[in-house]
Amino acid sequence: MKYISYSANQILTILLLAIIVATLLNSTYFYNSTALAYYGFCITVSLFTIISIFVLPLNKKSYFKLPVFLFGLWCLYVLFNYSAQRATLVFTIYSIVLYFLLLSATALFSIPNFKFKQFFLGIAGISTIESLYCILQFLGVCKGENKLIAVTGSWNNPNVTAIFLSLTVPIFLYLFKEKYQKAVLCGFSSLLIALLLLKCRAAFIGTILSVIIFYTLEYQFINWIKNKKNNITAKALFVLGLMIVIPLSSQLYNAKKASADGRKLIWKLSAQMIPEKPLTGYGYGFFEKEYNLHQANYIKIGKASPEELINAGPVIMPHNELLQNAVEGGITGVLLISLFFGSILFALKQKKVNQTILKTETPFHPQNSYFNLAYASTVSFIAMSMVNSTIQIVPVMCLAIIYTAIICSTLKNTPFLKPSFLQNRRTLSILSKTGMLAASLYSAYLILGMARADGLNKKTTLLIKNADYQQVLQIMPALEPYLKENPNYWKNYGTVYFQNHSYSEALSCFKKAQSLSSLPDIYNGTGICLEKLKQYPQAIMQYEILTALYPAKFSYKMRLLKAYLKNKETAKAIALANYIVLLKPKIPSEKVNQYKNMCRTLLKNLEKQ
Repeated sequence: MKYISYSANQILTILLLAIIVATLLNSTYFYNSTALAYYGFCITVSLFTIISIFVLPLNKKSYFKLPVFLFGLWCLYVLFNYSAQRATLVFTIYSIVLYFLLLSATALFSIPNFKFKQFFLGIAGISTIESLYCILQFLGVCKGENKLIAVTGSWNNPNVTAIFLSLTVPIFLYLFKEKYQKAVLCGFSSLLIALLLLKCRAAFIGTILSVIIFYTLEYQFINWIKNKKNNITAKALFVLGLMIVIPLSSQLYNAKKASADGRKLIWKLSAQMIPEKPLTGYGYGFFEKEYNLHQANYIKIGKASPEELINAGPVIMPHNELLQNAVEGGITGVLLISLFFGSILFALKQKKVNQTILKTETPFHPQNSYFNLAYASTVSFIAMSMVNSTIQIVPVMCLAIIYTAIICSTLKNTPFLKPSFLQNRRTLSILSKTGMLAASLYSAYLILGMARADGLNKKTTLLIKNADYQQVLQIMPALEPYLKENPNYWKNYGTVYFQNHSYSEALSCFKKAQSLSSLPDIYNGTGICLEKLKQYPQAIMQYEILTALYPAKFSYKMRLLKAYLKNKETAKAIALANYIVLLKPKIPSEKVNQYKNMCRTLLKNLEKQ
């Protein structure tokens, strides 16, 4: 592999760090504040890919590293699903951009003069700033990104920030051996404090696991265990480990028992969905829509236990990547992502074989440490993927791809992926880079269009609040080419039509939103439109789904109750009113008491009739 100039090295390093920073940014400029992270990630990766194509030497070998190859197959499968209308454009672009990042970063890290230490210091700096921001939120100096949670970091979800920080732990462990140990210690201390404040169980698991794996590899602990002289000590350490892990696991479960029980329900129902579409799945980007409808049906037919009803609610992700890929991509999807995860785990054995052949095994060689920290973080990522969502969480997946690229840069090509007719043709390499260039430019163009339209969609919500409906109706049609797959666009469009008393048009928009999402507010809007059109039986159907989508929400049950009364279904209204009176709220409030009193009054009046 050829060297690159110092300036090119610095530019690409800064761009990589800029990509990481972009994934951590949220903004209320867009309809969903997390959209900025997605748009920023896709645009900066496209820029990084384009510059890499011109700056880095032609590197045919990156394609033939096993993790790169398998991840490429998974991305190709997503693209195939998109062509068959079983994947959203947003997720398809995201998967392609991730693949380009993996390819370009692997090529960059394979350059002999790449400055890994500078890069790791940059990541440690980003992690430290994020940690300090969490601490300032706890102290009340800065406001959190979520009104309900004091400490969230720069994201609106504390779990995202916590998992991101946990993935940077091995970098600090590596930097402890370098200069500026006091500064690194201060940064690491702030990181640990932030993790405690964020209270994410997956991040705790990931942190502990990454520390164990890093030091096990760094000091060759496996070889120490294999030594027969250390058998008794090794067994004692194993027992001690179990004594720590078992009560710690119990403590982590009980710390957020309701959340843990909620996830058990999600995993149970997700597993039930897989046999319904085992081969193709429901489509990438459609988990939220399909799962919530499945859960609502499960509740409607009376299968849910009282405990499950308490924990049931709208779900965005299943908090398990294998389940999500099985539901969205079927057997093929889960097989490909499992093979990708497995290839990363297998990289440790492959690297040891390569070192044995080359006779270059030196435990404290810097490149070994680079591999060790990347491997520890990636294994931690895979472990956290079993108990939380990771692939669709932009900052988390970004770091995982970068670590995978570091691992791949230390590996030789896989023997069965070395066909000479592919590797030795310069023309094919040029064509592949031309394809990457074209795809990156087109992706950036699409993302910029989406971002602009998304910003205008958010602007229309403010105009609706100011009752400027005519201006909104002028803006919305031009946004459709970019946001036609965005349920928030159709929900917004439906809202402005509703406020303008155009109920049929509003209903049409809410129906389009329902084809993309099953979140409760969309079904609520559809039901209200049907009521305005005096189509009470259809409105009742929407409200029945709505109450099953969010069983704990009293206001939705009251809407259904009123619809029963309007449709003169007195028996159902009485049964529902009695149920509301007896139902215990998750969080007692004055509003809930008002609903209960209204139901008591209704029941008394109906008894008199």
